[in-house]
Formats: sequence, structure tokens, C-alpha cells
Amino acid sequence: MSKKNRNITYRTEEQKEMQHFLIVLGVVVLLVVGVYWLSKAFVLDNSLFEVNYGMGSINEQRAIVGTMFNRPEKDYYVFAYAENDPQAIYYSAISTKYSNGKDHLKVYHLDLDNALNSSYYVGNDGTSNKSASKVSDVRLKDLTLIRIKNGKIVKYIESIDEIEKELAVSA
Repeated sequence: MSKKNRNITYRTEEQKEMQHFLIVLGVVVLLVVGVYWLSKAFVLDNSLFEVNYGMGSINEQRAIVGTMFNRPEKDYYVFAYAENDPQAIYYSAISTKYSNGKDHLKVYHLDLDNALNSSYYVGNDGTSNKSASKVSDVRLKDLTLIRIKNGKIVKYIESIDEIEKELAVSA
């Protein structure tokens, strides 16, 4: 029988600890890389989480109660109604028809559903303030057309028929 050469290697305790440490470090690195790629595949590429940022714009047709008395024009209308009202399309059409006519005043739309306007909205059951002279006095019903001249209310209309007459728009 022949003797085979056996290479027997002996390791010190420090070498065993170093080998154990390197194995644990390799597993942790693999886990971190795996989590990164999984999150990239499932979260970053998912269209539900995509956010498209664009240029912001200011809508000059909109107003809030806080700016109702200090618009740049000296004479203008503020047309207040809830945009989720079933008749909102009709109200918007009245305003558009008036604005497309000759010699019209500027019309600002005030959305009563807007959270900034909610404390001034009393609904049809509440009492409106037709002679408010400052923002804190304003109380609006479901549908209101206000004409403001030089920062003061000169007309306050809450009826659709009267609004159509004021704007000279026939249904």
C-alpha cells in the first residue's frame, strides 16, 4: 500500500474567526444588493408610484373669499357655487357665455367646495350677508353672484333667474 500525501492544514482561532466574519459579511452584502434590486424592480418601476412634476400655474379665473375684495379690476363679478353641484356645468356655461360677449366685466369663479372658502359657506338653510364690507363678514349660500366695485359689494344675487338677467344670458 502506498501512502498518500495528506496535506493537513491547521488553522488558528483568529483565522477561523476571520473566515466566519468574511462569510457573514458576504451574506449581508448579498442581502443588501438583493433588497436594492427587488425594491428597484417592484417599487421604482411601478407606475402607481410614479410622480410627474410639471410647471405650476395660477388660475386667474379662480378666486377665494380672502381675495374677493381686492382683485386688480375696479369693477368685476364673483360667481360662487360648488363645483360638485349637479348644475355646476350650467353655471359655468352662463359665465362663459357672458364672458364671450361684448363689453363684459371680468368674472371670477369662487368654488364653495374649496376648503379655504368653507368657513364662509352657509348653504341654502343659512343666512347670507348681502352687505359684507370685509372678508370676515362674508356668508354665501349655494349659488351667489356678487358684483364688486371699488372693493365694495354693489349687487348680491342668489337666484339663477336673477343671475341670468344680470348677465343678460338667456337659457
